[in-house]
Amino acid sequence: MFPSLYISHGSPALSIMKNSTTSFLKNLSSNFDEPKFILVVSAHWITKDLKILYEESPHTIHDFYNFPKELYELKYEAKSDLRKCDEIINLIENSGIKIEKDTSRGGFDHGVWSPLSLIYPNANIPIIQLSLPLNFDSKKLFELGMILNTLREDTLIISSGAMTHNLMDLNWENENAIPTSYAKEFRDWVVENIQKGNVESLLNYEKEAPNLQKNHPSKEHFLPLFVTFGASNNHTGESLHDIYMYGNQSMDTIIFRK
Repeated sequence: MFPSLYISHGSPALSIMKNSTTSFLKNLSSNFDEPKFILVVSAHWITKDLKILYEESPHTIHDFYNFPKELYELKYEAKSDLRKCDEIINLIENSGIKIEKDTSRGGFDHGVWSPLSLIYPNANIPIIQLSLPLNFDSKKLFELGMILNTLREDTLIISSGAMTHNLMDLNWENENAIPTSYAKEFRDWVVENIQKGNVESLLNYEKEAPNLQKNHPSKEHFLPLFVTFGASNNHTGESLHDIYMYGNQSMDTIIFRK
């Protein structure tokens, strides 16, 4: 059985950076065997209702502005797999959740290809992407993860977001700035509760997590965590990468092995 992962993908430029986080992601796959498929929920595909990207050969979406030219030239040409998409659709629909095929979006956003271009640079594993539906709260996303659990027999499930995500308070001039206390307190609370398997506290994070608004002025980068959290068997995980960028951007990757 493959793990489920929550990856903090950081800046779109991560894929062309050279730092401890890119080195970590380049070696991340050494923690497990190569999967047959990869299923990704990204903070950068938000929809009203749950959707699945139904394209055989998705293109690379450059969904950002004012970055280096080489980033816009980067292409991650992984395929999808429509038969696997159909399997996932049936699994979800048989559990009573509606899901829609999306044949117009066309490609993978940077929440998908930026980290995966480092983890699997050969782009040789089919990728299936689910959207992040606005009408799903933490509990509903957790339940979706529980439904997806059986896919882990041949599929690596990844949630791509950010443990902390306050772009307005980044120290852009210093990538290695000392982490802020509010970011560390939030990150440590989340990781401690994941390590202990405190499902109730995590699902109730809006009331219990410290400095939530300071770390997540909007919650779309945190919510994908609950899919991989739910997809684990015992709902406990561990941090593999306790590193910060620009003072308040936690680059944690959480692995749920069981």
